[in-house]
Amino acid sequence: NINKNFLGGFFMKKLFLAFMLLTPVAMAYGERNEIIISPIYGKQKNNNDKNAPVKGVTGSGIKISLEGKGGVDDDVVMGLGMGLTYNSLKVKGKDINSNSGSLVSIPVYLMIGTGTDNGIYSKFSFGASLAGGSVKWTDKNGGSGRIKAMPLNGYAALGIGVQKNRFSFGLNVATTPKLKREYYSPTKKYKSKFTDGTVSLEFGYQPNYKD
Repeated sequence: NINKNFLGGFFMKKLFLAFMLLTPVAMAYGERNEIIISPIYGKQKNNNDKNAPVKGVTGSGIKISLEGKGGVDDDVVMGLGMGLTYNSLKVKGKDINSNSGSLVSIPVYLMIGTGTDNGIYSKFSFGASLAGGSVKWTDKNGGSGRIKAMPLNGYAALGIGVQKNRFSFGLNVATTPKLKREYYSPTKKYKSKFTDGTVSLEFGYQPNYKD
């Protein structure tokens, strides 16, 4: 357990270091830079069937994103972005004992959208993410399971909102890193992979905005 905790903490530190090193890349691109704070809502569903894939384990959290963008024409923007995302992980259900876990990821992405000035904006983002984190559980049948993040994943998100000068407010729907599930009991053994999705609010601020 000590070794696992040490390795987990070491990997999380590596993710944070990668975020810090990549931050200047996102901020150096484009004529407008934006800092986005996103509270995340991820509903954790109950799952009472040990044979069914466990989904809905990705819970609430927060994402901090940095985006650099530039206008392609009067209403189209393109840019680069990256984020640092934290989500809770938990397996819920009847007769399931679960320790709370966490999911940390760093998405790096390309972005294309509409809305270069005040008014409605929309954007589509796609790229890849690094991820780490896990959660374990046991049940009354003598079984134990583990869900852990795959280290390298695809990333996609869709956002829409309103921009006013330096500030923006919107809604974002995004994929989470793919999760690998393993379960063992005296009578059953199986593995599966799945991906959850999250919904988050977006509060953006452009420090270098000019009229």
